[in-house]
Amino acid sequence: MMKKTKAFTLVELLIASSIFAIIMLTIYSAFHTGIFSYRNIERAIDAHQAAGQILERINLDLRNSFVYSADETRFEGKNKQISFLALVDSYQEDKIAQDYTFISYGLEGDKLMRLCRKNQEALNDRAEIRPEEMADNVDIVFSYFYIDPADNSLKEKDIWDDQKNLPAAVKINLTLNGKTESNFERIIYLPLAK
Repeated sequence: MMKKTKAFTLVELLIASSIFAIIMLTIYSAFHTGIFSYRNIERAIDAHQAAGQILERINLDLRNSFVYSADETRFEGKNKQISFLALVDSYQEDKIAQDYTFISYGLEGDKLMRLCRKNQEALNDRAEIRPEEMADNVDIVFSYFYIDPADNSLKEKDIWDDQKNLPAAVKINLTLNGKTESNFERIIYLPLAK
């Protein structure tokens, strides 16, 4: 007499392998979505850090800006470029010294450049100082605020051409054009503005 052995039928094996395939597909899909989400978050964090460094550097320079004389501020503001005099910290012989500096931010193609001429070179437009590249794949737009004497309200304009006064504030629109486009905006109030 033959003994009956217990075994799976072909239908049971097909059902079990189908359930296993569905479970594996769900796990793979969740893992794949997690990887893409992680990459997107990582890109967003990198963009925020880069924008934060750029905007904080411009903020520090603008907050230390000063007026050259009663008749001339040496502040020039265009839509894609800004130039001004500022005090910048430098380290000399184990102590911090402040140097008067001419600073200019502007675009060369899609690169944000910062020019910094210190001390005697600050007022020499012909000084041979190369601008440093702050970031590439960027777009930057400056606009300028002033206090309207008629109603003491803050008004905005695209170009600053008043050579006797500093603007009350500078608005910076920064766009980082990496794998994803990120836009950032900051308004920096100048302490010596009237």
